[in-house]
Amino acid sequence: MEAGTSDGLYRWFGDFADDECHGCPEESEANRGCPLEAIYHHRTNLYEMAHFPAIERTDHHTVLYELPFQPHSDKPAVPYCNPGRAAAAGTGITLRLPTMSRCMMRNADGSHAVENRWTLVCRALSKPIANSRQLEETILQYNPDYRSHFQFVALHRLFEEQCEDAERAAFFGETLPRMVVLALRLTELIRTPVPLLGHWKNHAVSMTQEQAACLLANAFFCTFPLPKAALAKSFSGSNFAPLFAGNSQSVVEKIKCLCHYFRRVCTRMPTGVVTYERRFIPLHHVPDWDSVEACFSRDRAPLHVSPDGTIEDQGVGLLQMVFANRFLGGGVIGHGCVQEEIRCVINPELLVGRLLFESLRETEAYFVLGSEQYCKYANYASSFTFQADHRDETPRDESGRRRCYIVGLDAIRMQPGIDQYDVLALRRELGKAYAGFRDALEGRMPAPGIATGNWGCGAFGGHAPLKALLQLMVACVVGRPLLYFTCNEPGLQERLLAMYSFLTEHQVSVAALFRELVRYGAKGFKDRIDVYDYLYQHL
Repeated sequence: MEAGTSDGLYRWFGDFADDECHGCPEESEANRGCPLEAIYHHRTNLYEMAHFPAIERTDHHTVLYELPFQPHSDKPAVPYCNPGRAAAAGTGITLRLPTMSRCMMRNADGSHAVENRWTLVCRALSKPIANSRQLEETILQYNPDYRSHFQFVALHRLFEEQCEDAERAAFFGETLPRMVVLALRLTELIRTPVPLLGHWKNHAVSMTQEQAACLLANAFFCTFPLPKAALAKSFSGSNFAPLFAGNSQSVVEKIKCLCHYFRRVCTRMPTGVVTYERRFIPLHHVPDWDSVEACFSRDRAPLHVSPDGTIEDQGVGLLQMVFANRFLGGGVIGHGCVQEEIRCVINPELLVGRLLFESLRETEAYFVLGSEQYCKYANYASSFTFQADHRDETPRDESGRRRCYIVGLDAIRMQPGIDQYDVLALRRELGKAYAGFRDALEGRMPAPGIATGNWGCGAFGGHAPLKALLQLMVACVVGRPLLYFTCNEPGLQERLLAMYSFLTEHQVSVAALFRELVRYGAKGFKDRIDVYDYLYQHL
C-alpha cells in the first residue's frame, strides 16, 4: 500500500466499525469568551432548539415523497407522483434527468443516429462491469465526448494500484451491481418534476435519502446530460467524470469517501429526509448598516472562540457554516479539497445540491438540512485522506431530517483591484452573512447559535480579523450566539476576544462600528495601522 491509502478492508470498504455519538464540546480552562453553555442558551440537550419549520408541501417547497412521513419508521417513504406539477423555483425550469434527453451517436458506417439517452444508459449498465477500465468504457458508451475530454486517471489509480484484491472484488462484485440497480430505479423513485433552485427566489426541495442516493448513483455513472447552453454557466456539473480524471492523491481519497458512502447505503438504505433550500433576501430588506440599532452585549450575541476543533465535530446542534464557493461544492468534483469540498465528500448528500442550486448571487445563501456523515477523515488540502467509517448518531427532527443544518455562504475572492475594506465590499459581505444568519423561524427569542470560522480567508484572501468582526456584527443584529473556530490562525483568538470585550463593555452599536470600518478603508489607514488598533482609538 502507498502512503495515504487504506489499511485494508476495515478502513474504507469492508466491515463497518461502530462510532461513538457526538458529545457536548469540551471546554478548556483557557479564556474562550462566553461559556460554551451560553451558545446553547444553557440547555442540556444540544439539539433541543428547532432551526427550521417542519416540512410541508407548498408553492415554495417541493416534496418528492408522500406526506405525512413517519420519521421513525424503518420503511422507506413512498415517492410522490404528480407529473404535471409545474416548477415554482427561480428559473421556472426543472432538473434535466437522463430520461429526458437524447444522444447523437455515430454508427459504424460513419453516419449519425439519435437515441434516447436513458435507453443507452440502461443497455450499457445491464452488462457486467468487472474493473475500472470496463467502468470507464461503460460510461463512454453514452458519453462519447468524454473520450477526448477525460482520462480516468484517479479511478484507475485507486482500483489498480491502491486496492487490495479483496477490496476490489468487494466493490465490483457486490457494491457496484447494487449501485447499478439503485441508479436504474430513477423512474421509480423520482416521479414528479424537480425544480431547479434559481436566482432571486426562495424555494426548497425535500427528498428522501433513498432518492438522494439514486441521484448520486446516476452522477457516479455520469448519466446526466450536459445542462442546456443557457444554464451551463450558472449551474455546476453533476457527473463525477472530472473527479475520476484527477491525478492527485487527494482526489483518490475523495473517491474512496464516495465509494464508502455507496457501500453503506447499498448495504442498508437510510430512511431519513434531506432538504435543499435557497434563500434570497431582497436588498431593501437588508439592514441599513449605517443606522441599524443593535448594540453589542453578551446577552444579545454571546461569543465563544475555540482555537482548535472543527465546525462539523464541535458545532453539534448549531447552524453549521460552510465557507462556500458560489457553486455548491466548489472544486469537489475536481482537485479542490478544502473546507467545503471535504464536507461534501464526508456528507455526500450535499452533492445533490450541485444538481439543484444555481450559482449564488449577493444576499443569497444555500441550506442543506439533514445530511448524514459517513466518513472520518484526516488532514486538509493535498494531504487529505479518508480515515474510517463514521456512524452518525445525530438525532432526527420531526420531519425525519438529521439535526445537521448547514448554511453555505460564498465570500468575495480577493483579486487585484478589490479592496475588502471598501464600503461596497463591506456591505456585500454583511448582506451575504445576513442572508445566511437570519433565523428561519423569525420573531422568536432566543434563536439557536451558529458555528463558523475564518470565512473567505485562505485561498480567498480575506483578512481573518475583519471577517470575524463582520460575522459578529451580523450575529448581533439577528441576535444569535456565535461559536467561532479560529483554525489555528495565530493570535486571532486573543485579539477577537479582546475586541469582543471592548465592544460589549462599551455597548458599541453595530452602526458605529460599520461607520468606522468604512472610514478605516476610505482614509487609507490600513496601510499604517492595524484595524483593531484603529477601532480601539476611534470607537
